Amino acid sequence: MVGLCGCREGKPAPAGAVGLAAEGGPAATAAAPGAVVVAWATWPMPNSTPGLPNPQSFDTQSASVVIDQVTGLMWQRNLGDKFVTFADAVQQCQELTLAGYDDWRLPSRVELVSILDVTRTQPSINATAFPQTPNDWFWTSSVAADNPQAAWYVYFYFGYPKTDDVTNQFSVRCVRTATPRPALATRYDIQTDTVRDIGTGLTWERAVPAQTFAFDAARRYCSQLTLGGQTGWRAPSLVELLTLIDERAAVGPMIDTAAFPNTPSEAFWSSSYFGNSPGMAWQVYFDHGNGLYGLPNATFRVRCVI
Repeated sequence: MVGLCGCREGKPAPAGAVGLAAEGGPAATAAAPGAVVVAWATWPMPNSTPGLPNPQSFDTQSASVVIDQVTGLMWQRNLGDKFVTFADAVQQCQELTLAGYDDWRLPSRVELVSILDVTRTQPSINATAFPQTPNDWFWTSSVAADNPQAAWYVYFYFGYPKTDDVTNQFSVRCVRTATPRPALATRYDIQTDTVRDIGTGLTWERAVPAQTFAFDAARRYCSQLTLGGQTGWRAPSLVELLTLIDERAAVGPMIDTAAFPNTPSEAFWSSSYFGNSPGMAWQVYFDHGNGLYGLPNATFRVRCVI
């Protein structure tokens, strides 16, 4: 058995539903009138697993908002007990006034992924920073490139992103940019063997090995890698690997193929255990961009990071 999850399967998309522009610029894309969505991470991706770079750090002094001290994003802390459609989610955040601010918006896929806590489930989020978070699907503002009537959500029961019909009703957590970051003219610094993501600061193995690996073997391969004169490579965490998903891609591989040529539309191992238990581990599927967890003896691709 390769993968196990409580994944929500998408339904046929209805006509006339509200969509928004896919990732399409160095810093932001217009989502709906009055909304701006960060297209990709222009900040380090926080990690919930101890020992990894950029550990999650939240300012929780306010009862109503949480400030992510790694990303500079401010989050709505307490949620309404209501499921809404995608269009209503966009509107709800646009109309929100909270903690003296009125520039709230629906978070992008990569923004919402940034507050996942992969060391726990039910919910997969820091329960101190975000108390009473339901084990629900949460809308993002990122549209599905292959279907303008579908959008990305993040499922906080287990902790993975996927797409679904915009007419379905999910939960909402709004965000605003508390600490603006400079717009980036380009995302990747591409070298012969390596690719540096200027936004996240991560450097990636450009070409992946031809063979597949079991979970432990994938991590061992990365730890023994020397590339571009650099050692210290490792398998990426789930959230780090999810930063490589290119939401503009309607077909796989969902990755920037100029930066990462010949990437197969297959599953790639992360270094993250499911719920911090060695019985299951997370992988990311670059055919559709979703996360999935499965048995560590399954064999998948790996792309190392430093």
